[in-house]
Amino acid sequence: MNLPRWKSLHLPLWSALLLAVTPALAVTVPDLYEVSVPVGTNRDTAFSDALKAVVVRVSGRRDAAARLGAVLKNPRQYAQRFGVSADNMLDVGFDSVSVDRLLTDAGLPVWGKERPQTLVLLSIENPDGSAAWLDNSASAADRNAIAEVAKLRGVPIIWPEMDGQDRNQVSVGTSAALLQMAARYSANATLVGKGRRDASGGIAVRWTLASEDGSSEVAGSEEDGIHLAADTFARIYSASGSSLDSVGLEVSGIANLGMYASALNYLESMTVVRTVALEQVTGDKMRFRLGVRGDAAQLKRALALDGKLVPVAPGDGAAPAADRLQFRYQP
Repeated sequence: MNLPRWKSLHLPLWSALLLAVTPALAVTVPDLYEVSVPVGTNRDTAFSDALKAVVVRVSGRRDAAARLGAVLKNPRQYAQRFGVSADNMLDVGFDSVSVDRLLTDAGLPVWGKERPQTLVLLSIENPDGSAAWLDNSASAADRNAIAEVAKLRGVPIIWPEMDGQDRNQVSVGTSAALLQMAARYSANATLVGKGRRDASGGIAVRWTLASEDGSSEVAGSEEDGIHLAADTFARIYSASGSSLDSVGLEVSGIANLGMYASALNYLESMTVVRTVALEQVTGDKMRFRLGVRGDAAQLKRALALDGKLVPVAPGDGAAPAADRLQFRYQP
């Protein structure tokens, strides 16, 4: 389809609210299909362990490896590159297309590389009664247990400053306050843990996850908060690779060819989007037909993660349409 010759178009005025809000940003996780595992005494076992780790990360399901069956007997066929480091770690990069197909054949979903960023707040009380928050000034060693499982599950995390405003919002404790705190850090969710260290050094934590989709809790170890976040977000954002839906999408606010190219590149880069076709151009509005892994609701949730496209609200100057999603481009 030939693109129209662009004329002098004017971007509609944004409301004061949109100008004042900094949208939360999803994080693109570039290394979902790459993993390092100890070689041990058997390299074949190491390849199998590597594939197990990747299918859990990509599907978002902790039981994914158990559902692969005989596939784990020949994991090298899915490897794109590999090597052994000086400290005897097997570094493997698996082929994303092959792994996605493997998950689909096993009836497992695919959780794309665009993932919610989570603000992690953890307060630990010591046996002597003293307590401290882990923040971005804490040593890496103190944060390693959480950082390692976050990488394992593919959950982007950020640590707070724990300044006065942070402490006030945590003390309020409501989901609204925690989401306001997340927004200050351009995060999509807040994970709060209240932990207690015993005399042997073990830590028991009660975790609360607050996101736009609600709140949930779990009691367990330091690592269990990240598992809570990964399990929750995977249920929301993963989609079956065998289910492909056709979804209409109208994007307004496209004032020039550069904006069109930016919006198109963004849509094509999304994991949930398989195909993009331009159907119609009217003024500053462009209508696309997308082939989507999952359905329209899945696409809408994925678009809401980083705010590059903003839903058109009722009364925003556009007539509601039942046959397509309506968004406004926000450069």
